[in-house]
Amino acid sequence: MSRRLIAGGAVLALVAVAALVWWLRQPEPLPEFEGSRAYALVEAQTDFGPRIPGTPAHDSTRAWLVERLQVHADQVVEQRLRIPDPRDTTRAFEGANIIASWQPDLRRRILLAAPWDTRAVADNDPDPAKRLRPVLGANDGGSGVAVLLEIARLLDLHPLTRGVGVDIVLFDLEDAGTTDPAVADSLRIPFAMGSEMFVLHNPTYRPQWGILLDMVGDTSLRIPKEGYSVRYAPELVDRVWAAARRVEATAFVDEEGAAVQDDHVPFLRNGIPVIDLIQTPFPDTWHTTEDTPARVSPESLEQVGRVVVAMVWGPEADGPP
Repeated sequence: MSRRLIAGGAVLALVAVAALVWWLRQPEPLPEFEGSRAYALVEAQTDFGPRIPGTPAHDSTRAWLVERLQVHADQVVEQRLRIPDPRDTTRAFEGANIIASWQPDLRRRILLAAPWDTRAVADNDPDPAKRLRPVLGANDGGSGVAVLLEIARLLDLHPLTRGVGVDIVLFDLEDAGTTDPAVADSLRIPFAMGSEMFVLHNPTYRPQWGILLDMVGDTSLRIPKEGYSVRYAPELVDRVWAAARRVEATAFVDEEGAAVQDDHVPFLRNGIPVIDLIQTPFPDTWHTTEDTPARVSPESLEQVGRVVVAMVWGPEADGPP
């Protein structure tokens, strides 16, 4: 009888050990991304009005963004920008990139980014009388920032424990570029000036991979694989789309879209795999006075947020870039 009890106890012990090993190997549940919280952050930005560099609304938004990120991040710094205007060398575009970091001393890093300024003129508005009005930028400017502000809160609540740090960078001076093809090259204002300056002045910053969010909130969201991302960071594109399938983010479509001159390009040019999540063709609110919160969807923001969460906390995070 005693031998049977001992044998039975040993079997139970082995089963318990096997169960514990199985449990320890299970992936932790991903943090929950709430689209409604991100949507409220879109509205909070648009409450300031158009965030055009050089305006009081831009200054107030910058201070608000810094304050919000300081609540959650280990470190927040600003990179002040001053870029000469090619049309008038006595003038300059002034702005600030905002960099929030978690575990800033770690060498291995992930970059999450979005542009935060808005366009001064609605030059694509279907009504010619409105084309000199500013763009409110709920989607183009507000949506990516809103997703990343919610990710910042989740990074505070669910710190990463695998020896990798995260940087959220909000790029300024992204949307002042010239779109009129008739303007001479020497007088054209470039897009993505803030990210160009970031890469130029941080030559040793080389994250393992990065994701840029730009126009990710439209009510009819559809995100194909951006052209430059496919060409220069195809492995990262594949990982992001695998994450999208895993979290059932149906707005991510398995086809190549247009190549967009955006804030990821300076990184790709320097061999750093950063891809752009952006709706193409651009939504019909692009550079119009209709780019308002009414044309942004909490469900769209949530899909994108779930993909970012899967990339930061999930099994796709540690694959090759």
